[in-house]
Amino acid sequence: MGDSGRRILWIVGLYRAVSAAMLLGAAMLLEPKVLGIATPNAFLTGTGLYFVFGLSSFWWVQQDRLPLPLPTMLFALLAGDVFFLSLVMYAGGTFGGPLPILLFPQLAAAGWILRTQTAFVHAAFAAIALLGLDAWRAWQGFVGVPQVFQTGISGFGYFATVGIAVALGRYTKQSEDLAAQRGIDVANLEQVNRLIIQDMQDGVLVVDLNGVVRGHNAQVTRLLGGFGRMRGGMRLAEFSATLHDYWRRWNEDFTESLPPFKVEATQRLLRVRLVRIGTGLNGGTLIYLEDLGRAQTEAQQMKLAAMGRLTASIAHEVRNPLSAINQAAQLLEEDGAVAPEGSRLLGMIRNNAKRIDRIVGEVLQLNRRDRQQPETVPFAEFMRSLTDEIVAGENMPAGGVTLQVPEDLAVIFDRGHLNQIFWNLIRNAWQHCQKKEGSIRVVARAGYMGDAVICELTDDGPGIPAELRPQIFEPFFTTRPGGTGLGLYIARELADANGAALELLPKGPGAHFRMTLKRASTPERSA
Repeated sequence: MGDSGRRILWIVGLYRAVSAAMLLGAAMLLEPKVLGIATPNAFLTGTGLYFVFGLSSFWWVQQDRLPLPLPTMLFALLAGDVFFLSLVMYAGGTFGGPLPILLFPQLAAAGWILRTQTAFVHAAFAAIALLGLDAWRAWQGFVGVPQVFQTGISGFGYFATVGIAVALGRYTKQSEDLAAQRGIDVANLEQVNRLIIQDMQDGVLVVDLNGVVRGHNAQVTRLLGGFGRMRGGMRLAEFSATLHDYWRRWNEDFTESLPPFKVEATQRLLRVRLVRIGTGLNGGTLIYLEDLGRAQTEAQQMKLAAMGRLTASIAHEVRNPLSAINQAAQLLEEDGAVAPEGSRLLGMIRNNAKRIDRIVGEVLQLNRRDRQQPETVPFAEFMRSLTDEIVAGENMPAGGVTLQVPEDLAVIFDRGHLNQIFWNLIRNAWQHCQKKEGSIRVVARAGYMGDAVICELTDDGPGIPAELRPQIFEPFFTTRPGGTGLGLYIARELADANGAALELLPKGPGAHFRMTLKRASTPERSA
């Protein structure tokens, strides 16, 4: 039985208790002779018993678990009504004649709740019992034949009431089933739409009339560079001042052409398309963000992937001759067979051979992008171990890198990828900083929503000029002589492959990188 059935039982129980209370009040307060009551004491006793039954049944139907099966309970309540009303009718004489009409709500409730032909048994039981009582009273001379006829008419009404209630109950049940099925269909459709939107390559935002973002997909955070900071309920201006300006201009003039704009944090060129949804106060705007550089980036990645596969296939052949060249140059230098003025040429041979070897090694990293093996990494322990390794490998002073990483932070990442990313970042920062104690600073903290780890790396160098910032993550772009230009590109590619975001912040005075990683649950955090 659902909530509607419970509610009907409660209403009928309250009606029964109120009806019994009114009959008891009439027996106690009104003059019996005026009402035509032949036996006042018996009438008072009958109404009192009916009132006790009404209160008991009202308490009964309010229990969390019904003491009897529903059909049995409905028939038991009706039998109690018929029995106690029969006592009141018998003791009330002519006053008890109209009392059979009190059973209509109980019978209607039984028909609506049961919704089967069993409900007609209730009508037959009530009609036969009360009609038999009045027939016996007429034979005794207590009432006239019209009273028997009136009770017979009430009995006919019992069947009509039950029939109408059964039909209404069945129609209501069909409507409830249809509504439930429609609700399931709508929920499934909403889930499908949500999955489709989340998997879209374009960013999608839903903005209400007040400029508040009511929802967005994960691609928005990738395009705008706000991973871990953006959430529903924020104003559009907090997502992007440029988007807010576009939205305001579009609301003023729907026909205005909106040019693409470049996001400084991610260096992505985005085309904006706005669509009105809803009407009136329930209206809003859908904002689509299309990454114009995606096709170019995909083509570039395919080219670099092909280059990586080609380099992998010839790496053995390339590195063997390089090793022979290095060894020959070293032997010539050790033998002293080369004149002093040729030593500079031998040095050039060795340095360029090492550079070629390093380029081949870094290009080989491109093949690792799609082969990540994510695991839970204790971030503080990992960074301490990696920093010690970098300090030893790059001949840096022990205090050159300072760490501020809470012990309770853990991330989900491929350990090899994470090692490569921070090695590239710290090595690149060391090459441009003042090379003093604390020149490089790494600070980590939990994200705003607790589901991300934000790690920022800064140095005390001159920083990156504004005109070079758009190119800093491009492959083969470098400002350092002898550099390959692949370090930061590979770092960003590996971060993206692991669901993280690496961005250059417009802060100074030195370079300021921020990496947002997926946070892993730790035993302490779960507790």
